[in-house]
Amino acid sequence: MTATKVIDQKPDLQQSDAASYGNGKLEPVLTLDDDDRLAQIGHAQELRRDFSVWSVMNLILCLMATWEALSTVISTALTTGGAPCLFWNLLVSVICSIAIALSLGEIASIYPTAGGQYHWVAALSPPATRSVASWSVGWINVGGQIVLSAAAAFAGSLQILGVVILNDDTYALKRWQGLLLYWAILIYGAAINIWGSRLLPATNNISGVIHLVGLVVIMIVLGVMSEKNTSSFVFLEVTNSSGWSNDGVSWLVGLLSTVYPLLGYDAACHLSEEIPHASRNVPLAMIGSVTVNGIMGLGYCILLLYCTGPLDELLSTPTGFPFIQIFYNATNSYAGATILSLFVIIIAIAATAAIITSASRTFWAFARDKGTPFSGYFAHVNQSSQIPVRAVVAVTVVQMLLGFIYLGNTTAFNAIMSMSILAVYASYLVPIIYFMIYGRPKLAKHQLGHFKLPKTLGLCLNILSCCWLVLAMVFSTFPGVMPVTPQNMNYSSVVMVGWMFIGYVYYAIKGRKQFEVPVVTNEARGL
Repeated sequence: MTATKVIDQKPDLQQSDAASYGNGKLEPVLTLDDDDRLAQIGHAQELRRDFSVWSVMNLILCLMATWEALSTVISTALTTGGAPCLFWNLLVSVICSIAIALSLGEIASIYPTAGGQYHWVAALSPPATRSVASWSVGWINVGGQIVLSAAAAFAGSLQILGVVILNDDTYALKRWQGLLLYWAILIYGAAINIWGSRLLPATNNISGVIHLVGLVVIMIVLGVMSEKNTSSFVFLEVTNSSGWSNDGVSWLVGLLSTVYPLLGYDAACHLSEEIPHASRNVPLAMIGSVTVNGIMGLGYCILLLYCTGPLDELLSTPTGFPFIQIFYNATNSYAGATILSLFVIIIAIAATAAIITSASRTFWAFARDKGTPFSGYFAHVNQSSQIPVRAVVAVTVVQMLLGFIYLGNTTAFNAIMSMSILAVYASYLVPIIYFMIYGRPKLAKHQLGHFKLPKTLGLCLNILSCCWLVLAMVFSTFPGVMPVTPQNMNYSSVVMVGWMFIGYVYYAIKGRKQFEVPVVTNEARGL
């Protein structure tokens, strides 16, 4: 079964946008059911709407895995500014991430499609830049989704090896073993997306329970059994051991530790065609998951920082992960530390499967609009399962190939994390800018979705979101320590440029001729 467009002929990209707003051509967006709205913005319903708002929220909670991801990446902030760098950066990251989720949620409520960001840009963009802007955002978003799931799988594989090292100090880490574990986690994620697709909502709910129970158990254990640092150590004592001579720059480099745990909530947008009442439920899932994960992450962060012990010991732990050392120091038990670490590892594996779900839907939607090479092949939807199986396989294969970076570079995990911030945040930034310029001032009330912000508040949140996105993107490209060597260099910008170079070569040769820009007519745009 291949994707079919509701609009049979691609409209002329040079057609006039002179039609007046609110001219009554369409029913108000919020009065339409899911299939009608999807048809109105250019696509037929092909996927099953099996996800409830709760299962999508649980998927995003585990996909973001904020407190677990924070456990994984605390070393960067502890190196660049100490405990205060981690806490205060996380607090700001949570506030700004909620602002971004509110901004994106308003747009998603108007245009609930699996394409997400690139579809929104097409709907909001002026004709002259519509094709290239929409395609660019789609290509960036696909790349960001791929590396984000790769980062989760990398984290899970390296954490497993960290637990092995904890229990056997004679074990010598081999990179090829980490690569095999990484591949195994990816294969599991692909398998459950293909053969266990009907179980995905249930597995997401189970993972959500583990996500919550694990946090409660760990906080009780650390709260009762660990020796505590002073409040001054947690909130005030800045320590810069990164090698950066400027403490301000060093502090901002530490944003990597607090931005990465709050990525991926746009997954709800890419499941818009699999959730009922998408115009209402997608924004709820996005905003709810960011808020809940942010609160959980802040509580966990504060307790973890009270329980760190000496930072030098943490940053030199042979396990490679300070949180494993913290668990061991608190319990004084290899078995106890292993059990606590398993909560983090299990959610890393669950997050991999969840992000593969999101990434495959993004890639499939982009192929449906002929934005990828071999788009006709990858836009196929399996008739029996109603799952884009080929897209799942394609995304997984690219992620597996990324694993070879790890064989040649010890900081590959940090590079992939940084690339995920760069690409995912870029895909958030562009539609928010377009909505500020072309959407918010022009869209009439009946053209908005179920979720809408007051104009002044919405504009303020949009501006805050854009400032934060740019700041985080810039410093995500900086190396974590100085002086820079080939081994500790941050290669995220190199990977990003390479990804975009490949994309633009394809676009110049073939993509610009075949890419079917979605919702380009005023009528389909709701204008």
